[in-house]
Amino acid sequence: MSQAVKGNAVPKASSLLDLLSLKGKVVVVTGASGPRGMGIEAARGCAEMGADIAITYSSRKEGAEKNVAELTEKYGVKARAYKADVGDFENVQKLVADVIRDFGQIDAFIANAGATANGGVLESSKEEWDRVINTDLTGTAYCAKAIGPHFKQRGRGSLVITASMSGHVANYPQEQTSYNVAKAGCIHLAKSLANEWRGFARVNSISPGYIDTGLSDFIDQETQDLWNSMIPVGRPGDAKELKGAYVYLVSDASSYTTGTDIVIDGGYTTR
Repeated sequence: MSQAVKGNAVPKASSLLDLLSLKGKVVVVTGASGPRGMGIEAARGCAEMGADIAITYSSRKEGAEKNVAELTEKYGVKARAYKADVGDFENVQKLVADVIRDFGQIDAFIANAGATANGGVLESSKEEWDRVINTDLTGTAYCAKAIGPHFKQRGRGSLVITASMSGHVANYPQEQTSYNVAKAGCIHLAKSLANEWRGFARVNSISPGYIDTGLSDFIDQETQDLWNSMIPVGRPGDAKELKGAYVYLVSDASSYTTGTDIVIDGGYTTR
């Protein structure tokens, strides 16, 4: 049997609780300034398992600082917030450097920051297409390019990308081709990086379905009822129902998991 490279060694721990433990690890979560979004729930899950947390925000500084206070007080971990524009590579490089300066290392990076589409290809402007693609796909690639050298230097690391079930199917009835394309790209980006980084880090993605984070509250009830009727579980998900998957992919419990996309959509894509 061939010898596993450093970043792919079998964990020393055997207990599931020990494998899931993140004590002594540092996790970065982009896009975690909201009170009930996927980013902050991922951060809460990691903090609950003992990780120190660096979260980012684009414009909601107060929300990010409130989340940092909660993470620190509730879980007793070190936490800090950083302003970051994932669509600007130099900005993401600075984020990585700043977190390493403040925390000493980065063990896992959850690339969660993203943007939603406001319409289809024909009715939306070129600028709207660029905004979604640059944030959701190019921004995610920038995060990977910025954190990759640190993982390679350390010989280990875990990158987790927030994709979407929209990377697997075209949602109905809303038109959001740019978003669908970007998220499909994120899924294949994770698979491709898992191969590219095979000697030192694992890369996976999570594809959530309709998650009630408050961002869709402006959608009329008739459309929301239609969405729910297409979900076998019969309701949207709660962001806290995703944090177990993030913890799993960040932790040593997933040491043999790379290039995988975990779909958490209440069964939407089974139809």
